[in-house]
Amino acid sequence: QSRHLEVQLLCDKHGNVAALHSRDCSVQRRHQKIIEEGPITVAPPETIKELEQAARRLAKCVQYQGAATVEYLYSMETGEYYFLELNPRLQVEHPVTEWIAEINLPASQVAVGMGIPLYNIPEIRRFYGIEHGGGYHAWKEISAVATKFDLDKAQSVRPKGHCVAVRVTSEDPDDGFKPTGGRVEELNFKSKPNVWAYFSVKSGGAIHEFSDSQFGHVFAFGESRSLAIANM
Repeated sequence: QSRHLEVQLLCDKHGNVAALHSRDCSVQRRHQKIIEEGPITVAPPETIKELEQAARRLAKCVQYQGAATVEYLYSMETGEYYFLELNPRLQVEHPVTEWIAEINLPASQVAVGMGIPLYNIPEIRRFYGIEHGGGYHAWKEISAVATKFDLDKAQSVRPKGHCVAVRVTSEDPDDGFKPTGGRVEELNFKSKPNVWAYFSVKSGGAIHEFSDSQFGHVFAFGESRSLAIANM
């Protein structure tokens, strides 16, 4: 009755920390995440808010800069949660957050690396329901006139729908699903507006025995969790 829950953070060098919604990555095997989804649905909204605020406090304490994920172990029975780790990087499941928060995380990392405050980033302003300009010229327009706001007091907008991600792995079902290598005869996947995927191999390629067994990732979006699962 435990769940592995996490909060996506983005922090700048000016002490601003944004909690960009949450993810649930409880479905795991051999210490590897298999299915990730967001936002969290197994905990009440007030608990999710507590997870976000605790993650923000931690990042501020260590003056963290860049993207990070704070991970927790959550008890379904008691409602208590426990700190696991702070992942100081952008994780492979970041498109889940990108879909529900409508924020380009790699681009935001570049902006933070350039010293741009979070309140100057149009997508962050939109995330907090603050005027953001919009369009291709939003960056140029906002950087000159953006008003600073307190991220500690700002309320984020609700997550846009639900996103589910599954990792595609190369395994042998006749040998306990152990990781396996071999030739990929054909790989055919066409992304749609609500289902997107990427793969590290293509038809005619191969997965060698020294690589990780994961060679693909599929992300499915829906207005609700059930729709996201159906699209997957």
